[in-house]
Amino acid sequence: MNYNNSTEAYMRTVAKLGRRQSLRVWDYLDLPGWLQLWKPVGKILLVIFPLVLIINILVAGAVSNVEQSIVAVGNHRHELMDKNIELLAQRAYLYSPTSIEQLAGEKLDLHKSTKDQVGVFNRRFGTFINPE
Repeated sequence: MNYNNSTEAYMRTVAKLGRRQSLRVWDYLDLPGWLQLWKPVGKILLVIFPLVLIINILVAGAVSNVEQSIVAVGNHRHELMDKNIELLAQRAYLYSPTSIEQLAGEKLDLHKSTKDQVGVFNRRFGTFINPE
């Protein structure tokens, strides 16, 4: 067993934190061998930076092309919607009774009959009778 029979006061060692040490700014140049550390990092950055730049340019161009094609498809869609509205209006006009009568008169020479043109056929006598 160890006994501490010292008559002196025992105190643990503590790191001295003074104003100078806490306010001191570390500089990367203070490190020993900083040049040997940064040379390979610089070489890697010299190779990677242009590669990343080229990839960025290619991706930006692709995104731009996609945006332009989306705008073109949207414009084409609006044109088709306008054409669809025009065709629906034309269809509604063509199926209207006045348009059907007009087209039947022009194409097939069919006209709406008047009262004096309509007759009833009498089978007994074999004649037409005008209902008035």
